Amino acid sequence: MPREETKEEEEERKARSAYDLVRLRLKRLEQNIHKPVVIPAMQEKLVAPKPPPEFVRNVVGSSAAAGSAEYHIYRNNRRKEYNRIDYINAKAKLEEEAADFAAKQADVQEEEDDRTAKKRAKRQRLKENKKKKKKPKRESGEDSSDDEESESDEEAKVVKTDAV
Repeated sequence: MPREETKEEEEERKARSAYDLVRLRLKRLEQNIHKPVVIPAMQEKLVAPKPPPEFVRNVVGSSAAAGSAEYHIYRNNRRKEYNRIDYINAKAKLEEEAADFAAKQADVQEEEDDRTAKKRAKRQRLKENKKKKKKPKRESGEDSSDDEESESDEEAKVVKTDAV
């Protein structure tokens, strides 16, 4: 019985190169622009194995008294158990790597915050020094005591911003 091919399958089979194949598929998509395109979701790298059976019957193991069927049952159960253990180990490794990455990222963020705070304090000091240089000095004693108080207030503000 001959196989019936659709027009699209026949065109794809006649494509001379991968470029032609992609061009044909894109052309087909453009013709049917309102049809939704199915984009498959990414599969998980680790797929959980089936849970082990509650009760395993007739498992003698690989001993001499076992028949041929028992050995195959034993071998399959052993393989499934090894797969389960490998999955548990791989999952634990992924969790450990994620925790290490988070800790490393937190350390880097803390270092960046420290550097930023240090540079901010330096900018503030330079800004305050510029302000002091711009202010004309007053000769009266009362004004100079006020300046000293305002300077101490500004220094307290700088200390508060550094603490934040």
